[in-house]
Formats: sequence, structure tokens, C-alpha cells
Amino acid sequence: RNLCRHNIILNAFWRNTMVTKDNISIIIPFHKNIEMLKLSLYTLDNSLHGHCPEIIIVANNSNPYELELAGADFAKYDIYKISENLFWPGAINYGASQTDKDYLLFCDPDLFYTENWLENIIKCFNQHENIGVLSAKIINPLNNRIMDFGMGYNRFNTIHISKELPYNHPATMADRKVQSACGAVFLTPHCLFDKVNGIDTMMPYIYCDNDYSVKISDLGYETWVSGKSIIYHKGNTDEHNSKYENFRYLREDSKAAFYAKNKNKIKVDIFECFNYMYDWIKSTSFCFQYGYYLFNFCTLLDAEDYIQLFPSLGMTVINQKKIVMPQRDIPHISLYDYIPSKMIYSNMPFIYFVDNFTSLYNNALYFRLRDVSKDIVVDRQCNIVFASDIRAKLV
Repeated sequence: RNLCRHNIILNAFWRNTMVTKDNISIIIPFHKNIEMLKLSLYTLDNSLHGHCPEIIIVANNSNPYELELAGADFAKYDIYKISENLFWPGAINYGASQTDKDYLLFCDPDLFYTENWLENIIKCFNQHENIGVLSAKIINPLNNRIMDFGMGYNRFNTIHISKELPYNHPATMADRKVQSACGAVFLTPHCLFDKVNGIDTMMPYIYCDNDYSVKISDLGYETWVSGKSIIYHKGNTDEHNSKYENFRYLREDSKAAFYAKNKNKIKVDIFECFNYMYDWIKSTSFCFQYGYYLFNFCTLLDAEDYIQLFPSLGMTVINQKKIVMPQRDIPHISLYDYIPSKMIYSNMPFIYFVDNFTSLYNNALYFRLRDVSKDIVVDRQCNIVFASDIRAKLV
């Protein structure tokens, strides 16, 4: 009864207090690389067109040289300098404690902003009922492909839905309700953030953003991602990113902490993750064939959970071959090394089940030898891609 009353109060507050640029505090946790931060802020300022929300930078590093944020480049921001490594959760929590704005918008220091990203974030939040946290469509700055656009779960890992699709793929243009989203961009009501005690500092490396979605879900609130808010994120594309360069040892502990805490709260939702692509395919002229031969290159321990769903997605498998790969997310698979030559010319349609559909690029000879017009590529992030589109480099 108390939880129900609390939810009514929270909903009444932020549904009567629509998000605007004036009631948001943008909070940027910063550890190192001042030049990168300057470029990020430059793109942020350009995107705001002079209407500047409150912007807080939480600079935290045990090396004081990395805290020298001074001069005209930083004059307009509220900067807090802390001479220790707070990690992302600690810096986020500290920044939230320094503002009384109604909404908190956490933005990583290695983001690069596009036109109308904030307007689209605000519009999405105000349009959908019961949102507790909202993220953007986060894009790889090297290739214009999706890095994060909502997450689900298989039995042992996170599913990054639509990962590696082009940023403007038709299946990714609508807003989505998802189980979790990437904390590189996070809009959430301040009162809800306080209610769940902010970000869990026991997951300093990864999964603390996933955990936040679980915590608000316990209170009945949803996680969404905006299909029209486009933001570039260096993230793991930068080999000198301090998170990956200096603190990788925290990765396994952070993941273990998340699953130990939430294993009975998260839902295995592979089928729901597939549905974004399946619904789009149904809207095209492509027709699934009956009786696919499956070549299973996937390295997941629970890969069979995916395969069992294929018939309900229109892909009936009548035979299959398991092919052992030497590593997860191998960058390239030479198909003619694994597909028997007598089958290359077969009229039977194929499904290639891989970790990452982009691993099938650069198969020019195979695509010359085989008619792949009826073949399908499926990957562990629940992408369903036409092999002919890969051949033509349309995805």
C-alpha cells in the first residue's frame, strides 16, 4: 500500500512537471583527457543554440594534473574537483547531490552531440507514460553504426539490441521500451534517483546502469531509448580511454556483483529482442523460406536458446552444423573455409548464426559462388539481416 501511494506521488510530480531545458541539470563525470572533454563540450554548446541548461562537471582523479579545468573553455560550467578516483557511479552520485533541478541528465565526457539530440530526448520523455530513465541512440564515431540502443538479457550475458546496425536502419527509428539502457546518456527524475539511492557504487566498471533500470523497475517504472536522439560515443573505440586502460581489472567483479544482486529480477527476453527486426522484416517484401540449413558459428553457451526461437520467427531449421570458433566476436569469418563446397551451390536456404553479423563482410568470392538471395544472417545481439544486404554492403 505504501509503495502504491509512493508511486502515485512520484507520477503526479513528474507528469505535472514536464521536462524542459530549464529544469534539467546535465551532469558530466570527468576523469582524464581534457582535450577530449573540450571537444565534447564544443559539440554540446553548438547543439544547444545558446539555451544552456545547468551543466555540472565532476572532475575526479588522484592525479591533480588531470583536474586543471580552467580558463575560458570552462568558465560557464559548474566544476567540482575531487582529488580521488570516484569512478562513474561515485561521480554521478556526487553531481546529483549538487543540484536541485527536477531532472538529472548524465552525459559521459566522451560524447559528441548532434542537432536536436536534447529536444528529442525531452520529447520522448514527455510523450511516454511511466518512464523512469531514458537514453539515446548511441553511435560509434568510427563507422556510424549503433553501439547501444537498449538492452535485454540471455541467460548469461547482456543483449545489445541492434548493435552494429547503421544508425538510420529502419528497424531502429522508433522509441523503445527496454529492460536496460546505456548510462552514457541517462535522463531520470531527481526524486526517483534519490528514492533508489542513486547509482550502486559496488559496480564501478560496468552494469551499474543496468542495475539502475532494475531498481526503478521494482518501483514500477520503465526504461526507454529514444529513436531520434543521436549521440556519438567514443567509449571502447578509444584504446586510451581511462576506463579500459586503467581499470579493466574491475570488469569481472562488476558483472558478478550485478548478477548476484539481480539474477532473480532480470528477464531472459531473447524473443522480445528479436521482435524489433522481425517486425521490420514483415513490413518488407522479403519472404522467409521453409527448411533452412543452419550453420552455427555462435560462441554463446546458451546459443540453443536462440535457435529454439527461430521457428516462431518464421525460420524453420531442418538441419544444422555446429562450427567451433576460436574466440568470441571474431572479426572475420571466411565462409568458404567452413561451408562444404558441395553445399555452396545448394538451393537450400541457409541461416548463418554468428556472434556479430559484420564478421561476414569481405567474403567476395563466397558471395560470387553462392546465390545468397534467400539466406539469412542472425547474431547474438538479435539482429536478423539479409545475406544479400551484407554482400551489397547495405547494412
